[in-house]
Amino acid sequence: MKTLKKIILFAGLMLLIISCEDFIEEKGYNSDYTYYETAEGLDALVASCYQQTRWCASFETHYALADMGTDIFMLGGDGSHRDAFGQYLSSALTPNNTLLRDFWNNNYKGIASCNLALDYVDDNTEMLETVRPVRKGEALFLRAYYYYELAIHFGDVPLNTTPTDKPKTDFYRVPQKQVWHQIISDLRQAWELLPWADASGLVTNDWGRASKGAAGHLLAKAYMFRYCDKYAKNQSDVNMNEDRGGKETDIDSVIYYASRICNFGEGAGSGSNHSLAGDFATLWGWDPSIGLIAEYMGPEILFSVNFSTNHFYNNYSVTDVNNGGNWLHMLYTAQLENYPLSTSLESGDNVIWGNNVGRVRDFLTDRPWRRIAPSPYYYSEEGLYAARNYESGKPGKLIDSRLYKSHVWVLYCNDENVDVPWSAYSNAAGSFDPADIGMTEGDQRYGVGDTAILLSIEDVTGRFANGSPKEKLALARAQEKYWYVPMQSIQVPTDRGNVGGYDVITNNFPPLIKHLDDRRAGIQDQAGFKNFIRMRLGETYILLSEAYARKGDFTNAAGALNMVRMRAAWKDGEEKHCHYWKYDGGTYDTRTTSTENDMTVSAGFLGSYTDEQLTDFYLDEMGHETAGELNRFDLLARYGADFWKERIEAHNYWTVGTINVFHRFRPIPQYHIDNLDPADPNPQNYGYF
Repeated sequence: MKTLKKIILFAGLMLLIISCEDFIEEKGYNSDYTYYETAEGLDALVASCYQQTRWCASFETHYALADMGTDIFMLGGDGSHRDAFGQYLSSALTPNNTLLRDFWNNNYKGIASCNLALDYVDDNTEMLETVRPVRKGEALFLRAYYYYELAIHFGDVPLNTTPTDKPKTDFYRVPQKQVWHQIISDLRQAWELLPWADASGLVTNDWGRASKGAAGHLLAKAYMFRYCDKYAKNQSDVNMNEDRGGKETDIDSVIYYASRICNFGEGAGSGSNHSLAGDFATLWGWDPSIGLIAEYMGPEILFSVNFSTNHFYNNYSVTDVNNGGNWLHMLYTAQLENYPLSTSLESGDNVIWGNNVGRVRDFLTDRPWRRIAPSPYYYSEEGLYAARNYESGKPGKLIDSRLYKSHVWVLYCNDENVDVPWSAYSNAAGSFDPADIGMTEGDQRYGVGDTAILLSIEDVTGRFANGSPKEKLALARAQEKYWYVPMQSIQVPTDRGNVGGYDVITNNFPPLIKHLDDRRAGIQDQAGFKNFIRMRLGETYILLSEAYARKGDFTNAAGALNMVRMRAAWKDGEEKHCHYWKYDGGTYDTRTTSTENDMTVSAGFLGSYTDEQLTDFYLDEMGHETAGELNRFDLLARYGADFWKERIEAHNYWTVGTINVFHRFRPIPQYHIDNLDPADPNPQNYGYF
């Protein structure tokens, strides 16, 4: 019997599956709705509204929707979502795709919880008058958050703002402009009701609750997305024209809210306690040689998705280490253990230097699931960190610390069976003799604790005048003390059968640092504990800068952007990675010289861009700052289907010939369509059947 199950979470069921941190605790089963009339019951109900925020970081879920198949991230060497979201294959990206079904259901479960909380909050007389408005603001923020995610990916979706306490089968899609209107309305109310987080990041003495900063940030993003329908109205395929209900004043609203969160410009004196972390690396708390130093929990965070070190509070048994928790630590990693010490030449011959690279799996390199890999655009000389994005004309690899502070570039030998002897080598590219650098042929290049693998963005074809590209790679590797992986010189696979091999960019790349967490009990454990920073001030500043630039106020645009750029610069006395002087073109003598002047942008620099160039510039800047933070699809989709497709296809070769403009929206899950009665007159997005 085809019926759409009611989108509602009963109190008892929700109370059994909630707990993020201390404010979301087990309360026990209670199916009596009068419980919500108590202060304790209402507080538990609002806490349950947070549960579905965890979906984005749990299991293999949101990374495929948000990052895979975009301009800076492509399919990795392994995983189950590559066909649908890495290549947009029609055989996989269908209304029956289970990931889309789960995403849809997760968000509507969250919306149902919020609707129920909002139905009870105003009439609750037991909760303190100082607390009740805050709890209402939280529910409004979370409902807007869930609808925001749905509207970004699906466009027209069912809009329901009241609880459903009986079977309902007529959830019909409404035009997305109505959804955006509701999102903005909810967030504006939440902004008025929620307090600022204190200087330590706590909201009503709890870590992880929504605050005024979270509401304002999402509100600024919603206004920017709605404003950008000016770019999405006239597409090459008229079926992809969007009407988000945008207004010219939306850009003023972006500035209004973002400037107050940043305490900048017209928003100065707002009372916001948010500030940028002093060092970009502090946000991730990771040292590749020792692991997690300290998980960042500070004033840059606007909203985080919380997990517990106790699996029970992540909704699984205390011994279930392979489910629940945060899985992001595994998904942006590369297969760098047991790297074979060989280089395949164009002739088919393999050059071999030893028997054991000296790497076995450990907590520092995590489980190499390699689900998603940076695209060649991320590393190329004319790509994400190209000189065009810096007024000084210097490439980002020399001056922008975010390139190196976002990834693991050096891996250390942790296996006493290491066997990588020095050896002489010659080919058409040139010759190498270890004696020329004071080494003895047959001696080991390194031992336990030394650098075993080093990755870089060098293109070694420029290092030698003669020889083929792979001969040049082989000679470069003969010269290095460690096993060398220059990203622009290893294989870019064009055949899906080659994506998982060594020396291919889909399998071996600098792992993303941002989600790494070494606190699990066992190396093979999948469930991590690290909180996921969902929204932070660095993104807000860039959003504010773009809004000022769209208004033609390039002075404030430069000022806002420079707050982030100065944090991203190498500071005076701070030693840059060895790549700076070994591979990137810098000098050893300037390795501790500040790059702040090189990172600064001026009003004239931003003002020299056309409107289209500004779009590319700010997308690159968001890439520098927020790569891997599950927001890339959102950013690209702002500017309409044509731009979305063209940018992705230009920078992600796996999508060429398979991506279409209609893929800008995801297919509505067939599970939903089949259970409607009567049928929705507009059941499916254009292009899907």
